[in-house]
Amino acid sequence: MRSVLLWLLVFFCGAIVTAMPAQSEIGSCQPAEFFVTDNADPLFEPQAAVTTAQGGVTVTGSTPLDGVYWSHAQQRITFERSREFHLCGADEAALHVAAEALRRQFGQESVLSFDYLPQDAPEENAIIITVPDADIECLGAALAADPAARTRLRGASVTVTDHTLILIAGNDDRDVARRLITDAGGNWNAAGIAYGRSEFVE
Repeated sequence: MRSVLLWLLVFFCGAIVTAMPAQSEIGSCQPAEFFVTDNADPLFEPQAAVTTAQGGVTVTGSTPLDGVYWSHAQQRITFERSREFHLCGADEAALHVAAEALRRQFGQESVLSFDYLPQDAPEENAIIITVPDADIECLGAALAADPAARTRLRGASVTVTDHTLILIAGNDDRDVARRLITDAGGNWNAAGIAYGRSEFVE
């Protein structure tokens, strides 16, 4: 299993953790993620991996998610089975091209990418937050009740296997993210945080 998954899901009780891959890993594989709706289609994962690879981005694995999103097109909350693709060796241009190819091929409203970077990197514009023991229904209710979270964060996901909340927020939206997580019953003090660059490809 990729070591990025290990450090992403490490939590210290009572403290917010800044998680970063080891320097040797950065040198050999620049880690990144795609978040894509798959609607529990068993053929989606292999097809999406091929499309992503054709864009110059290597898929090293994926995690099934339950996602809750605010659809701008439909103006409502939607619950969708999704997948987090773990990526390797991508630069900003390649990530955008691969995400756009996925969006077109599978009719996605948007594809969210997150490229892990050092906290002080010039391109760093977002954080990825992980919180244990999350409930997707509570998360959906909290998102529906918070107009700022709907507009600025747009949604979040919970892993199917171990119920870890995953939320990407812009640097200026940390307080909005903290409120949403707390309102959803999550423990902000148990959150893990990593830094990077995010993009909604629409």
